[in-house]
Amino acid sequence: MFRFKLQSVLDYRLSLEEKAIREFSELTQHLEEQKDVLKGLVARREILIEDLRSSAGTVFRAEDIAECVASVEQIRTQERRKQEEIRQAEEALDEKRKELAEAVKNRKVIEKMREKQEQEYYSDLNNREQKHAD
Repeated sequence: MFRFKLQSVLDYRLSLEEKAIREFSELTQHLEEQKDVLKGLVARREILIEDLRSSAGTVFRAEDIAECVASVEQIRTQERRKQEEIRQAEEALDEKRKELAEAVKNRKVIEKMREKQEQEYYSDLNNREQKHAD
């Protein structure tokens, strides 16, 4: 029966790959959530601006207009912060993508070694059986 001497290394590399996959998935989900928050902020800002534009002919108190403009500016500030968070999340995701690719490559190297050793084992076993039969 074939026994791969580096099975523990292969198991370890598989666990590293699985961990990288989980982390990549979590980062992807986090990035999508941040993008959704940004879309919500943009939508809120656009609604405020449209409300202000649509009521252009109406008489408002200066305080109301100032409050609306301040709200728009506050949302823009939140949008800039969120865009920075998204940029950082994208960088982290790219880094994790590289780590995942490296983990996959490392696992495949060990799997190729295992396949090669297994083929050699069965080939050698087959040759011994042939010699014994002759």
